Amino acid sequence: MRKAPVTTILDRLEISAVLLECAAQRCLIFSFDLMIVGSELQNAILAKLERLGFAPDEVMLLASHTHTAPATDQACERLGIPDTAFVNDAAAAAENLVRQIQQQQSSEVSLEVFQGKLDHSVSRRRFWPFPTFGRMYGFRLTSIAFAPNPSAPSDERATVVLLRTSHGKLVGLIWHYTCHPTAVVPQDVVSADYPGAVRRALRERFGEIPCVFAQGFCGDIRPNIKTSARWRTRLRQMIRMIASGPLFAPPSAEEWTRWSRSLAAGICDIARGEPVTTFSPASLQTGSARIALGEFFGGSTPDKMLAAQVMRIGEELEIVALSAEPSVEWQRALDEAIPVPSGRTRLYAGYLGALFGYLPTAAQIPQGGYEVEGFQPLFGLSGHFKQDRIRPAIAGCVTDAFEDLERAKGRATEPLPLPAQ
Repeated sequence: MRKAPVTTILDRLEISAVLLECAAQRCLIFSFDLMIVGSELQNAILAKLERLGFAPDEVMLLASHTHTAPATDQACERLGIPDTAFVNDAAAAAENLVRQIQQQQSSEVSLEVFQGKLDHSVSRRRFWPFPTFGRMYGFRLTSIAFAPNPSAPSDERATVVLLRTSHGKLVGLIWHYTCHPTAVVPQDVVSADYPGAVRRALRERFGEIPCVFAQGFCGDIRPNIKTSARWRTRLRQMIRMIASGPLFAPPSAEEWTRWSRSLAAGICDIARGEPVTTFSPASLQTGSARIALGEFFGGSTPDKMLAAQVMRIGEELEIVALSAEPSVEWQRALDEAIPVPSGRTRLYAGYLGALFGYLPTAAQIPQGGYEVEGFQPLFGLSGHFKQDRIRPAIAGCVTDAFEDLERAKGRATEPLPLPAQ
């Protein structure tokens, strides 16, 4: 819906990276202030890093999913036409960042894991039992509206992982939260959205260190911003609700700023508390797997697969990433399929690499809605999700990634201290 060129940079976009190594294993974790990394940028980065000695399975490319960044994926050109020069520049910047990392002195680190609860997000799938008419679906007797649903699942857990040397120096951090970055005001700007606001707050506390953000399974979760609209705005919203069903009230710039600063302060408060665990890892394993979209989707699809990557640091922390926009309930489904051992923290991340589109749960498929049907034309899909196949297919792919990780244990040599750069 935003057709005009953007001329305002509200805040700068960034690439952050952390390289972890242990014995014969290593993993390079990137976070990009982008909506999607996409096939073109992913392939360009992997080709450049291959010349530096990195295999694809050693690289995890995560996007924050900010909706106010330049496009990078040809398959999603209806969401924004990628500029080839920008994609090339982003790939070159990622390569230069890795070259800088390789020139640094390695440091043995311990990890401090902090966790806490926020109150800043809400489900955006709400059943509406009345007739509606909209440009996306036309006339419907009932629908799943794009509106706040406080009774539906969300995930308010936030995690901050500090990487600290034996001398107490902080050399980087990884943080995790589950919420769409879609509410920055004004919308026609370049912005990192709330991940950028959190990053600024973390650096005010900890200094100019890499801040890697792992976006959670936020496919159906968005900001819960309190708004106070004027009577004319309320009247327009009531008229729209009668015709198209309930909607999120658009926040003002002041309301978005208040919400994002509150979220950033909450993250910093969590990092000021007592860590849930502190450990010096003696191992690092990675695993990956891919399946064809036809395993769980019938119809026309882009030339992509569903990819899963797993990284485990010691026995205490692991990140599970999918190349999709999964609904938040996939966290519970995957925990049931692959239980988390006692004492281990697992973080689920979406928006990995060449993302194919939304990933609804089996229960959401018959309900319909944007995350099931509406998104498809924007991502180059046309068809239907297979309700009876989607859970075993996704759980099987993630299980295969864990099995690949276990095989990596046999490939590793004797444990060495874990350096971070």
